[in-house]
Amino acid sequence: MRLTKSQTAYALLIVCASARLLLQMAALPPYAGLDEVYHVARLAFVRAEHRNPTTTEVSIPPYLMNSIAAAHANRSAGVLAGWPAGVPRLRPMEAALPAMGESAEQWPRIVAARNGHIIIDRSLTPADLKPYVVKNYEAQQTNLYYSLAARLVPVRSALFELRAWRALSLLFALISVIATAEIGRRWLGPIGILGGAILVSLPTWETLVLRAGNDAFACMLVAVAVTISGSAPRRPLAIAAEALMWGLAINAKMYTWPLLIILPVLWWRQRAPKKRVIAVVVISLIAVLLTFAELSSRTRNPLGVVAFDRPGGVVYEAKISISEIVRVTIASAAWTSGQFNDALRPAAIAAYLAPIVLILLLAVRRRDPSASLRAGYGPAGGTPALLAFAAIGAFALAQTYNVVACVLANRGGNPIPIGGKEGWYWYVLAPVVIPALLMPAVARWRAAAWWLVAWDVVITEVALFHDFAGTSSPMHGSLLFRWGPLQLPFTAHLGDIGVGPLAAWTTAIRIVHLAAFFSLESLLQRMRLNDRNIDNANAR
Repeated sequence: MRLTKSQTAYALLIVCASARLLLQMAALPPYAGLDEVYHVARLAFVRAEHRNPTTTEVSIPPYLMNSIAAAHANRSAGVLAGWPAGVPRLRPMEAALPAMGESAEQWPRIVAARNGHIIIDRSLTPADLKPYVVKNYEAQQTNLYYSLAARLVPVRSALFELRAWRALSLLFALISVIATAEIGRRWLGPIGILGGAILVSLPTWETLVLRAGNDAFACMLVAVAVTISGSAPRRPLAIAAEALMWGLAINAKMYTWPLLIILPVLWWRQRAPKKRVIAVVVISLIAVLLTFAELSSRTRNPLGVVAFDRPGGVVYEAKISISEIVRVTIASAAWTSGQFNDALRPAAIAAYLAPIVLILLLAVRRRDPSASLRAGYGPAGGTPALLAFAAIGAFALAQTYNVVACVLANRGGNPIPIGGKEGWYWYVLAPVVIPALLMPAVARWRAAAWWLVAWDVVITEVALFHDFAGTSSPMHGSLLFRWGPLQLPFTAHLGDIGVGPLAAWTTAIRIVHLAAFFSLESLLQRMRLNDRNIDNANAR
């Protein structure tokens, strides 16, 4: 059976996205993702205890504390404070996967001390699993992802479970990509499918989703929810699916909540039936209430956020710098490498993003009204952009509230760092922002897509993979990156450093990704030109 052009496009998208996601998964060292070792600790606890931990009980198993210890050159590091007597400590340099995310600037030294052999595949024993050692701050997360994912992976080895949970995140991320592509197709026609391929070429999004944790799960649910809502469902089963997906997204992670603001706009423009509105609103409210109840039972407040804890006692002075918050947000949104803090320098951020921002602004001003007609929004046009700006505004307000809550928490006796600067969280908006704002620019200027892919290669193969390989450090920063020196792409050796699988084949995987991207982009541009010629012929 011969595939249609649209089916061929989606097949190429799946190959392109799978290759790029696998590239990230293959190269990642142990627990290199944001807070990844603590997400794994929560999963391990739920798997063993068949319940989710509270924020006040010890819940990190010894083998993961040994991984944290292996990331510290000094065994007496403060992170080990409170290790109970009688709990065995393995020799980190020999028996544990070192947690790169905890190593910060020590990672090159750790790689050198192990002669480049980081990966250890050792079966877990009962002594590795219990007794639990210290409290886990990731207990503040809602339980949906952990209750599902923990039961899918049996106890074998630390390497096996890390690969399995990352593979699950890869699946969730792939579904997010397909959903983003489908939203783009409905809003812009076939060229919108390229939005999914653009998404996997954003290194910060890769950092957010390609790790063991609940972010890929939450991003998937909200992307599917937006896809269903954008299709203007009217049949009972489709309405039920829309309500269910929004309810699950709300419960999965709270940074999905600002996206709810797009629903009234969609319902208004689609003339949604009352039964649809009522169904989604009721299920969403139930999800919010269940989230509050569940978090209240395990944490100290209904939101599970430590900023809302008020222990009393000493009043701490919270130093807040608006300029610092803005700078960190921009820097971490441009590229979040992980907890070891490599980053693009300001000049590199300008070179990377300024052309995209410029053509994005031009595309918004010269927006093609036919895109709105194809999307079914009517001749007024502009609805996709309106949705994107509404979501961005709501998310900005949420982050502002985060800052205010942290300041108040300090004054209430809770000396937590000032939050609201997490640029990587903004990528949950990708299913709306990429099709609505970025893809119109890419449709007009083909070079924009390749500019983003080229920077993906520069950031990933020139900087990130050499960071993983331990051949760069903050002592030798370059013009582009905080860590350096600059090195040639495709020369990092990750065979015994990346958790994998296929860590030794990263160059081949990247070639597959680039070939699939080129084929997809060329096909979609031809389809777009063909559609334009047909429209011009019909107009005559």
